[in-house]
Amino acid sequence: MNIRQLRIFKEVAQTENMTEAAKSLYLSQPAVSQTIHELEEELNVPLFDRQGRSIKLNAVGQIFLRRAYSFLEEYEELETFAEGIKNLPLKIGSTITIANQCLPRITGIYQAENHAAEITVDTAEKILLALANHEIDLALVEGVINHQLFDTTVFGSYEMCIIVSANHPYAKRNTLTIQEFLEQPLLLRDKGSAIRQTLDSWLLFHQEQAQPFLTSINSQAILESVRANLGITVLPKLLLEKCSRKEEFHSLSFKEGILKNNMQFVTNKGQQKTPRIQSFYAVVTAENK
Repeated sequence: MNIRQLRIFKEVAQTENMTEAAKSLYLSQPAVSQTIHELEEELNVPLFDRQGRSIKLNAVGQIFLRRAYSFLEEYEELETFAEGIKNLPLKIGSTITIANQCLPRITGIYQAENHAAEITVDTAEKILLALANHEIDLALVEGVINHQLFDTTVFGSYEMCIIVSANHPYAKRNTLTIQEFLEQPLLLRDKGSAIRQTLDSWLLFHQEQAQPFLTSINSQAILESVRANLGITVLPKLLLEKCSRKEEFHSLSFKEGILKNNMQFVTNKGQQKTPRIQSFYAVVTAENK
């Protein structure tokens, strides 16, 4: 038994005429007759009384029709719901740095292709938690990611640098050692941010640990504190380049090496890549070649 058989049965039961039902369904009359015959054989009971070429729904057919009505109504509601799912907006989570750097351009192109999107911007920790809880469809994050829980693809990177005030004694230098950096009052992002996670992991690799004087979820607030000479920080170099008062700051590198953060396209482990996710991924990779 299948949906096609039930829909044909419903039309025949309503018209009690094979020819009229066939015209309504845009089918041949023999195809309709054959379908009703197959349905009755499968049920092992006649649904119509036949007198010559006329047919009439019998008592069993009337009971079966009520059940068929109920089933088809629910099935059609499910079809409508499934169609609606296709039009739901793609739920995207992004870290603050990626949101500032490239997300507006990416989502602009995606939406220009008649795709809808909903965007959540937060720390890497909160975005990945939302992804794990299936509150969003995908994430664009940087930093360390648990590869047992998530599938990741790197689509770009950005350099992180030490930033000091233009009036700071280190403003005339180009590099600092890790030890010199740690001796200063440190103004750092919160531990939930990808920027902080990358810095902490890099310091741990060098068997060091940061003890910040100030911690904030707001990079701009940190920059203001640096400008006031309250301490020094590590932030994306791009953030400083986009700063309207960048002449009031000076950037340095670590002597031990360049610190970079990979930007990653993240989905749950084994998650099926729907056409919407694939379309967004194509935009992300094309825009960051």
